[in-house]
Amino acid sequence: MNFEVIVIGSGIGGLTAAALLARYNQRVLVCESHAIAGGAAHSFTRRGFTFDSGPSFYCGLGKQRPSLNPLRQVLDVLGESLEVVSYDPLGHYHFPEGSFPVYCDAQRYREAVAKITPQGAKELAQFEQRLLSVYNCLKDIPTIALRADWRLIPLLLTNYLPTLIKMLPQLGVIQGSVGRIMDEEVRDPWVRRLIDLECFLLSGLKAQGTVAPEVAFMLGERTRAGVEYPIGGSGAIVAALVRGLQNWGGELQLNAHVEQILVAGGQAVGVRLHNGEVIKAPVVISNATLWDTYTKLLR
Repeated sequence: MNFEVIVIGSGIGGLTAAALLARYNQRVLVCESHAIAGGAAHSFTRRGFTFDSGPSFYCGLGKQRPSLNPLRQVLDVLGESLEVVSYDPLGHYHFPEGSFPVYCDAQRYREAVAKITPQGAKELAQFEQRLLSVYNCLKDIPTIALRADWRLIPLLLTNYLPTLIKMLPQLGVIQGSVGRIMDEEVRDPWVRRLIDLECFLLSGLKAQGTVAPEVAFMLGERTRAGVEYPIGGSGAIVAALVRGLQNWGGELQLNAHVEQILVAGGQAVGVRLHNGEVIKAPVVISNATLWDTYTKLLR
């Protein structure tokens, strides 16, 4: 069979790209080196127990609509759904002062903070309100519509002009860090530690190094839709994407290690597998790391 697109790797990114292309009538093949799909998000079973290698906390995967989660939007386009269960609380943070329950409901969350620092709870409410104002602007633009090239500008101007106008007063916050807002609104040292912790769990950086829209999205979705876990774990997400890919005519080939991306005249023309098989296609998408793609696959 002739393919129009070959996707290297069946992680979330590769499966999403492949399934959407199949949905819009492209002939797609996904080549996966492993014996199971999913990449870093796959699940595995040992002695009757299922383990995730992907995340355990998700927002907006369930039935609440609209959802800002781009993965949920992709599944909607593919006609797929997931069963989820909600966390309440989603966990506990452990501080020297004691354990702190993390509730999705904003009021319960602040009440838990107030038991440790009443003044800090008031400052936290002001801090969250600043970020929720950003969320209320951003939520009107579907994340699946965003792109990283100049074509984003006419798309936004044509379809989301009222939202862009509403965002203008928030541009300073949107372009800034969480730390900047924290410095303006929060003096309580315990709450500042709490904000740093939540930023670190999201981005791997403290508040000064975390962009404000990321935390605004988390606060807004956590409050609106709660935090969820898909029944079956991250493997259930992978299975839904594979179903979507195959239902729309795409193909997944496991144990198909791509050894080289074939290039002719400066253009990708296909791939060579480890077993020597050559598969041709005018478009190749690599979901491997940048390092592997440029140092191993392109020669």
